[in-house]
Amino acid sequence: MVRTLVTLDEAEYKLAKKEAKALGISVAEFVRRAISQSLPPASLDKPWMRYAGMVATGVPNSSQTIDEVVYGSKD
Repeated sequence: MVRTLVTLDEAEYKLAKKEAKALGISVAEFVRRAISQSLPPASLDKPWMRYAGMVATGVPNSSQTIDEVVYGSKD
């Protein structure tokens, strides 16, 4: 783990502290989670995975259709 310093304005800090308390975690852990959620996946060998799930088709069973295309229909 690398130690770093982050400067927040007072309002940001109060909100982060309040949210961290509600989650039962430290402010540092809250910040780590927030950063982690904003970063692309750590898998460098599969850069295409950052785009997984980004396309919305409006078709409720689209994942089933994709499975049929990739794996064939279930007989």
